[in-house]
Amino acid sequence: MKRKLFALFLTVCTVLSLAVMPASAIDESSGVVQTVRAMGILVGDTNGNLALDRNVTRAEFAKMAVAASTYRDSVGDGTGSSLFKDVKSDYWASAYIKIAVEQGWMVGYTDGTFRPSRTISLEEACTTVLRILGYDSSDLAGSYPSAQLTKASAIGLRDDI
Repeated sequence: MKRKLFALFLTVCTVLSLAVMPASAIDESSGVVQTVRAMGILVGDTNGNLALDRNVTRAEFAKMAVAASTYRDSVGDGTGSSLFKDVKSDYWASAYIKIAVEQGWMVGYTDGTFRPSRTISLEEACTTVLRILGYDSSDLAGSYPSAQLTKASAIGLRDDI
């Protein structure tokens, strides 16, 4: 069940972030989108618009990853300390980024930044979901990113993407 949930999560997020499908092909009323919305993984803007035609940022993906995890209820008010020089403590996603990094699901860059506004890549998305599922480098054969993409394919995370 856990893997199916994250496969669903990754499918939706990858489609959104990479615009593999044209915007007109992604229907907000589809069962997959409604399920992810009902689970609180996708919530949309203040009007509820999911903006499925635009790319997903690293900050948004961190939020979705935490919302899809058992840590969803441990997100505070978003204020507090900042782990990265480009993510201030009052940034809307700072609490989600902090959890995603502290759990080892996502990492920052060597220059001390997280680059929250950067579009997340397929490789980063697969790596994050694999880490959430408990895979580590000893479970992967090869180097980044081919090892992550191969493992994601092998366990079905890239099916229908």
